[in-house]
Amino acid sequence: MALALLSGLCAGLPWALVRFIGWPFPDHLPTMAELGEVLTARLSTSLLLDVLACGAWLLWGAFLVELARCGRDLVLTAGRPDSAWRGGPLRRVAAVLITTVVVSFVSRTALAASGGSNAVQTGMSSSVTAPLAVDGRSEDVELVRPPRGGVHDSLYRIAQRRLGDTNRWPELWRLNVGSIQPGGRTLTSPRLIHPGDRIRLPPTPRPVAPEPPQRQPPSVKPMATSPPSSSPPPTVAPGPSWSWEPGVYVGLGLAGVVSAMLLIARRRHRAAYRPGSGRRDDVLPVAPVVYQLQLAHQYAQTGPEEADAVEPETMLELGKPADEAAAELALDLAATQGLGLIGPGSHAAARALLLTAMTAARHPLIVAPAADLRDLLGVPEYDADLPECVHAVDDLAAALTHLDSQTPHDSADRILLASAPASEPDHIRLQYAFAGGDASTTVLLLGQWHPGVTVYVDATGTITATSPGPGERLRGRRAFSLPESATRELFALFDAAHGARNDHPEPAAESGHGLEIAGPPDQAEAVPEPDSTNTVEDQRDVAAPLVLRVFGQPRLSWRPDLARPDRAVEVTGSLSRRLWELLIYLALHPEGVPRAAIIDSLWANRPAQDPAAVLRTVLSRLRSTVHKATSPDIGDVVVAQHGRYRLDPAVVEVDYWTFAGALARRRTTTDDQHRAAANAAIVACYGGELAAGIEADWLAALREGVRRDALDAVAALARARVRSDPESTLELLESARDFDPHNELLYRDIMRLEHNLGRHDAIARTLRLLEARLAEIDETPTAETIELAERLREPHAGIAVRKV
Repeated sequence: MALALLSGLCAGLPWALVRFIGWPFPDHLPTMAELGEVLTARLSTSLLLDVLACGAWLLWGAFLVELARCGRDLVLTAGRPDSAWRGGPLRRVAAVLITTVVVSFVSRTALAASGGSNAVQTGMSSSVTAPLAVDGRSEDVELVRPPRGGVHDSLYRIAQRRLGDTNRWPELWRLNVGSIQPGGRTLTSPRLIHPGDRIRLPPTPRPVAPEPPQRQPPSVKPMATSPPSSSPPPTVAPGPSWSWEPGVYVGLGLAGVVSAMLLIARRRHRAAYRPGSGRRDDVLPVAPVVYQLQLAHQYAQTGPEEADAVEPETMLELGKPADEAAAELALDLAATQGLGLIGPGSHAAARALLLTAMTAARHPLIVAPAADLRDLLGVPEYDADLPECVHAVDDLAAALTHLDSQTPHDSADRILLASAPASEPDHIRLQYAFAGGDASTTVLLLGQWHPGVTVYVDATGTITATSPGPGERLRGRRAFSLPESATRELFALFDAAHGARNDHPEPAAESGHGLEIAGPPDQAEAVPEPDSTNTVEDQRDVAAPLVLRVFGQPRLSWRPDLARPDRAVEVTGSLSRRLWELLIYLALHPEGVPRAAIIDSLWANRPAQDPAAVLRTVLSRLRSTVHKATSPDIGDVVVAQHGRYRLDPAVVEVDYWTFAGALARRRTTTDDQHRAAANAAIVACYGGELAAGIEADWLAALREGVRRDALDAVAALARARVRSDPESTLELLESARDFDPHNELLYRDIMRLEHNLGRHDAIARTLRLLEARLAEIDETPTAETIELAERLREPHAGIAVRKV
């Protein structure tokens, strides 16, 4: 039918036009008089038919052109036949007809070949089902590249690099899901690929000479199987969304605690920086699952916005309220009677309950046998990357002895994780621990526990059976679950937020200025180098209609009258969260960024089927939202030049551009006065945390780098002024204290300057302020700081200056 319709459109339509209507065009070039006579005469039937015939001939010619183009595209893009469907209605009709004819012909040919000889059948199977063997090549494999410049490799980049089309990354994922990678790891998530992983590529047909039929039977591609593991296989929870990290199903409470721990860990990491050192190689490692839980918690609190509804992104699923209540009941039973977990999903449920109990406690103490920790975490060494609160012992008897040595006052939140006791003495001893009604120890057992409650967790994470008693209320509920990798990553986050403090090394104060901040950087770094950051600042000669402030809480203002630039109307509330993230990303890259970089940064954890289309949609929404809130006459906020997107300096004025320009001048100048002026401009332009309130993984490192640039400028100015003008140096350090409120070195130098200026009463206030600030990250001042404060409060006390 498709072939008949195609033949009719190609040959039957012109034949019918010539046969029944004839040639509609005149046989000679009409004169003006003849044209006027035709136009002024009444419309006749023959003239109407001629006009319709002319349109039919034009339509037929356009169809032939689209048919030829569609055939050409199908031949050139055999590996991507979907590209032939892009176009207008004529293109789609041509694609439907050609595809139907080709598929019907190939299907009938393959069916006829299947009924022939074995040799013919084998040859057809080899050419259709195993295209990689057509030209004698082995299976094409791409190795995941190590990170370069802070950018990690991804399926999106591999598709762009090897297949030439970023939209084909789902094809790579479908081809490699469940594959065994080097080291025995199974590929279970499209975004959890590691350097050295082997990614199979789809076949790319190319014209080759026909080969004789193969003699061997058609090869059957083996199914990749996962190694045996005690954790359940990744499952997709019922609901509209699925987890980026397969197997992660936790409650809103744990997600909120993870967000808080990430904030504390970042503050602790920032407090260890020495102003003026110029260090940038100590980035705080944060696992992807942490960002996923943080984003899921943020969406659970605020809800998705309209701008996010147009993106086919996935969201990590948080537990339902009923499942969270079931987890709380399970922990209560574990604290009063002990909880036994059995079934294929028992280990994943035990990991989730352990993390939930661990993060809910202020000072937890976790005791577990080493063998059980190895099985639970999937690591060869139980002490690898474990928080300080986790104590590994030899066996259950040693764990019970360790718990007995800890009084409830010493550790009010004790957690025991172990296999169910196999020996009778351990069984009696553990049962005796619950006889006194002491609920200070939460006991999670891997195995049956008859004196308490035992639950069976199936491979999907559902509690299908329980022992009689209070545990029956858990039946039918879905248990929280965590995979091994996610548990280790959350352990590392807990240790970074609540582990032992990494105290400052011995300060290297200079005899010249007596400050503990680092000495001046090497002068060799002040070498002129090409820089394009300050070009945006130089291009702005007149006031722009829009003013964007990214230091502190982001704000967007509009100047209705450019003749009066001091009068502005704030339009911050008009932009959604996603539009703000895109606007800030472009503002922090004034020189412009390519489309791939924007997609990799803003959609790194939420890859869309068509990232380019999503970016166009968000840019269109940004343009329309800004025009609606201001005026369409201001122009386009975002311009694209030479494949790079950037904010138009004629439309938008950004405070960060002034800061970046001063930073570039400091890096390129060799004159001390110019460098001091650039440092002063950096301190004056820094208006607080970069894009405060916007949480994105791409922003964390950039935000910390900008903050350290400001601190380095403060340190350089303080070193230059401390001897000649200690008063202004004190004010400078107090402003730097606002930049980094948890840095003890700044407080020490402030107390030294207060002592030199005779303000001994202020030293005690500075120490109390430090104690309050450090309490925000569960820390206290070091003994060295307290001793320094006590000594400096004496009016005649001297300051021991360490020699370099």
